[in-house]
Amino acid sequence: MTYPRCYLLLSAYLSHLVPLLTAALSFHYDFSIPGVLDSAYLMYLNDSHAAGDRINFTAMTTWSTGRVAYTEPVRLWDSNTAKGTSFTTSFSFAIGGYMNGSRADGIVFVISVFPPKIPSQSSGWLLGLYNTEYPSRSPPTIGVEFDTYWNADFDPPGKTDHMGIDINWIKSTNYTELPKLGLYGTMSANITYDAESKMMVATLWLADGSSHSVQTPVDFREAGMPQYASVGFSASTGTLFEEHQLFSWSFNSTDTAPTDPPSKTKMWMIVEYIAIGLICGVVLTIIIAAAYRCFRQGTRNIQLPVVREFLYGELIKATNNFKTMLGSGSFGEVYRGELRHQGTTQLVAVKKLTQPLEKTRKHFVSEVHILGQLSHRNLVKLVGWCWHRNLTSKIFCQCFGRSRDKLLLVYELVSNKSLDEHLHDAGMEVLAWPERYKIVLGIGAAIDYLHNGSSPEPILHRDIKPSNVMLDKNFEPKLGDFGLVRKVNTGSQSLRGTQVMGDKDYIEPQINEDIKSSTTTASDMYSFGLMLLEMATGRKPTVPDGDQILPADLVNLIRESYGNGKLLEMADERLKCGFDKKEMERVLVVGLLCTQLERQNRPDIKKAVKYLSDLEVQAPRVLL
Repeated sequence: MTYPRCYLLLSAYLSHLVPLLTAALSFHYDFSIPGVLDSAYLMYLNDSHAAGDRINFTAMTTWSTGRVAYTEPVRLWDSNTAKGTSFTTSFSFAIGGYMNGSRADGIVFVISVFPPKIPSQSSGWLLGLYNTEYPSRSPPTIGVEFDTYWNADFDPPGKTDHMGIDINWIKSTNYTELPKLGLYGTMSANITYDAESKMMVATLWLADGSSHSVQTPVDFREAGMPQYASVGFSASTGTLFEEHQLFSWSFNSTDTAPTDPPSKTKMWMIVEYIAIGLICGVVLTIIIAAAYRCFRQGTRNIQLPVVREFLYGELIKATNNFKTMLGSGSFGEVYRGELRHQGTTQLVAVKKLTQPLEKTRKHFVSEVHILGQLSHRNLVKLVGWCWHRNLTSKIFCQCFGRSRDKLLLVYELVSNKSLDEHLHDAGMEVLAWPERYKIVLGIGAAIDYLHNGSSPEPILHRDIKPSNVMLDKNFEPKLGDFGLVRKVNTGSQSLRGTQVMGDKDYIEPQINEDIKSSTTTASDMYSFGLMLLEMATGRKPTVPDGDQILPADLVNLIRESYGNGKLLEMADERLKCGFDKKEMERVLVVGLLCTQLERQNRPDIKKAVKYLSDLEVQAPRVLL
């Protein structure tokens, strides 16, 4: 139920409520505790990566850079009140390498724009913070540096290790010299910023137990820092190199809002604020209760112990903040990711559903429920899922009827691209016939598993086409993209739809002509048959004609050749007759059988696989 008064109260107090929800940031990570690093809300840039119980920032090579940042921004100042944010951060880290001075360059705690980015040409003495050719083009950046390499142009004259506070350039505003080779081994640091005095203080404890401090005034607004910024660490190597590692990190920020002492003339304001506080408490109770119901409603149908639920921060880290897109479709975008756990790395494809939740939730739940129970060598494996929610999303869900949740699916990454690319991409080598025939049998086995072997009820894929067939390095096919997959209910042999589902070029004519026509296993067989014809001929079902897509009438062309006894003339010319004639003929015949107009004339998948796998079995004639 939506509460009508909720709208009025939210409008009246939103300016007071939102800062309370978003202003402060607090977290604590001790990476020595198993599982903490895997679930930490961190993003990794360049060479940085998680390594069991620590984070490595740079490789043991020259000119390496790495940065790690928290996945959410911290508010540095309030645009309405001009008040700043106080914060405290503590961390333990290590610098290793050669204990002889032949090392570089250091590590820095950094506050910069969100989302974070490493400027080009910023390795070496620039610590991954600034561009060496165009410093003015670098984003505003505040850093506390722990510098291991002396640079005559920018570093203190003592020619030793040092710590300093940098404001928009690598030359420190203030610094403290450290013992020679002091920045070596495991150390800890604490940095505080007081918004009232605008003073930043950094304290460092070296491996020998000695402490050293540096402080300087910092005005974030005058420095050009945005209201919301990223916090994290950056490190680099140059002509020399060293290791940079992080073992723990905590951060706590609190908005400062000094108040004047109460006076008798302002007592009525105090009473008013108390009343407003009570009202806000009631409103918050209602909103939180409603949001909790929304939260429970969103997850109560997903109970799959065999499939892993990921935290959103884990997927941000795995995909490097969704950096590398592999492709996009009608239901979402797919990104490359790497899941690291106990020294092993698993490549994954992370699909982020992009349509509104109201449209995608049923597809999301269907895919998780069904795929979580499937296991076949020719099906893309579902590794896990993520339903990311936050308090704001829950409030919007109940009070405004829409959600800002993020829905993601995590699959195994099949590395050798799609069948569609291998068939039609001009830059790819021509797919040889033995591989094509192997793929035919593999996809047939996958469909047989869906229709007959996975559950008591048939599972319909409803979007079988070459672009949904992924190939591994051995050209073993895996059928994927199950956004339209559905189970047929017990006692029924079909699904009745309300809209055209799947790629119209691979849908049987009945559904293309009547969007309310039922979908059956025979519908999947039509798509499978059309894909067989495409693999044998190398031709798409449609051909481009300028800005239009015209029917290629591929089925009728092959039917005509079949009737004239010239079926093999339809074979892909690029194969240059490099194929087994019996296999080619059988694939074309089964493709025609599966694409017959009347559903009852199409073979089921078991018969089709039998015809394809055993050439001694006589296939029926195609009805012309």
